[in-house]
Amino acid sequence: MLYEYAMTPDLFDASLISTDGKGGLILTELLRGIAENGLLANLNKGRWLRHVKEDRVGSLSPALRDKVLTCLNVLNDRHRLVRHPKCVAGDPGNDEEWLNLAFESHDRIPFHAIVLSQQLLDGCGRECHALVEFFGSLDSAQWNGRRKRTLSLTKSDADYRAALTPILRHAKSLALIDPWLNCHESRYFGTITICSSVLGQRGHARLKGRIDIHAEAGKQKPDGRAVADYLNAWEEKLRPLIAVDGHRFRVFLWESLPGSESMHDRFILTDQCGISVPGGLDCRSHSHANSTDWSLLDEDVRIRRWAEYDPSVSPFKLVDKFEVS
Repeated sequence: MLYEYAMTPDLFDASLISTDGKGGLILTELLRGIAENGLLANLNKGRWLRHVKEDRVGSLSPALRDKVLTCLNVLNDRHRLVRHPKCVAGDPGNDEEWLNLAFESHDRIPFHAIVLSQQLLDGCGRECHALVEFFGSLDSAQWNGRRKRTLSLTKSDADYRAALTPILRHAKSLALIDPWLNCHESRYFGTITICSSVLGQRGHARLKGRIDIHAEAGKQKPDGRAVADYLNAWEEKLRPLIAVDGHRFRVFLWESLPGSESMHDRFILTDQCGISVPGGLDCRSHSHANSTDWSLLDEDVRIRRWAEYDPSVSPFKLVDKFEVS
């Protein structure tokens, strides 16, 4: 659903893409596709982007340069340019060194694809299924495989962990939205535990993030307790996760207003993407797990759904909240 790519900087140089009239079209199509449902490796602790902007795109025609910069800015605004570790030997001095740096990241956690020029492919001396030559990239299996925006899975611990790991690997903030979320039933708290364990696990220095839990006050378990008792129970259950994973948690308990829409739809929202989870966020590790489908939201929908849980503009009434870290 969210696929991570690396691209070598020479793909942004006129000396490569201007040799064929379709080079600019391929480059912009790649960047626009990654902006839809992908991540792009910002190698060398973010210096890849600076190098591309300062040293490469200036050689492009003004029209193509504007398109490329627009795509890169969209990726940056959506937090889809994800940092990878700095090169310990200093900034890469040529395209071969940039490719080697991509291989270092790939060896930690594999990319969906590394897009590179034919020259680099011929000279790298490495067999790797992730390598995709630039001019054939749009017809490659690695590229066409990313068109899938819906994931079918069972509501099991194993499937949830496998699905959430790439979605949450580079995320800094996460919102879990399900009116039935509660800390008393293991089938719901198990999902929260999985999210806490995989959030920010990017293969090097772990990102410590924030996890927001949005649930309905009237659906907390066990029935009949005061809201303060539910919040105390949440804190008691979340503190062990904080001790292990180091994230900050916020719990929001809502209720629907009379004559207004009810809190019904379920979502996994991050600062990078949004997932519709119509079957709910519960997972089962012991009993039979049903199948379900998760779908990637368009960016404008992600932003709108995120805003619905801002207490100042939400269509729901915030009953109470608390934060623990």
